[in-house]
Amino acid sequence: MRAELEKQYVLEIESRIKLNNFQTLHYVLFDESKRLPWATHLFYKNGVFQVNSRDERSYVVGETWTFNNFDDAVKKFIEILKYTVEAENLANLLGFSHPYSSPLWDK
Repeated sequence: MRAELEKQYVLEIESRIKLNNFQTLHYVLFDESKRLPWATHLFYKNGVFQVNSRDERSYVVGETWTFNNFDDAVKKFIEILKYTVEAENLANLLGFSHPYSSPLWDK
């Protein structure tokens, strides 16, 4: 993928992240090898967009979803971020700790 196109994609995704107030969540855009713990990743590899979640050691948790187009990949990426917030708020109700701090669930 061309660097110019990647920059455009990053700007679009970051705009959607801000729209949803998800700036404090752990996420990584277009850098599959970055090892940020508990991050949701969106990257381009082997001709497809891929989305997955990582654990504290940055190992893939569950499935890696693949998409032929950017919009579908971003939709899944934002969906996972929304589920992250929902899960951490449920953890509050159940008395569980969180993998990292965020004002979206810290009480």
